[in-house]
Amino acid sequence: MHRVVSEIDRPPEELVAQFKGIPTPILSDVTSKYENTMASEIEAIPQDVSMAGTAFTVKTYPGDNLMAHKALTMAEAGDVLVIDANAYTEAGLVGELFSTSCRHHGIHGTVIDGAARDVEEIDDLGFPVFARGTSPKGSYKAHPGSINVPISCGELVVEPGDIVIGDNEGVVVVKPHHAEKVLEDAQVKLEEEESTRKRIQDGEYIYDIAGFEQQYNDLDLVEK
Repeated sequence: MHRVVSEIDRPPEELVAQFKGIPTPILSDVTSKYENTMASEIEAIPQDVSMAGTAFTVKTYPGDNLMAHKALTMAEAGDVLVIDANAYTEAGLVGELFSTSCRHHGIHGTVIDGAARDVEEIDDLGFPVFARGTSPKGSYKAHPGSINVPISCGELVVEPGDIVIGDNEGVVVVKPHHAEKVLEDAQVKLEEEESTRKRIQDGEYIYDIAGFEQQYNDLDLVEK
């Protein structure tokens, strides 16, 4: 059964804002136990973009973007439209005009497990769009779907109100109840990497800094 849910629980704006600018590799590392990184096929369309916002989820019929357009009229500034388009990439469900409207209404980004189009125009616009592929084909506007229900996007379950972070390297999703711990762990990870960077610049090897010798020895290799 298709459902359209108008009201969702959103984490505090100031909490979401703290994720902006934290590199997704850092977030992926510290959330690996939660399996919160989208599949690598979900790629940034414009370059040099980053986003952090609250998931406003959409489930569409393959090749049809009617529900995405409806969701945009319901979403709030600071939301990220996360669209389950069934990994269908033979029609571009979001493009320049859709992205321009998103930007005008304060939407922080769009993530679609499907295709986008108008790639050059989206790049010029600089609006964060992440998609599984691109296609010049247009879309239908005739089929039902759901809004603000749990969906699958980039091989992750995304729920309305999740925190969605994206940059040139991919997309990470953080559950609100994990957010404070993830932020703490991310800060520790950033500090550790800065310390490691300085040691590398002094000539040390990551192999020695990280203590990989034990793992190497455990391989029981024959050296000659």
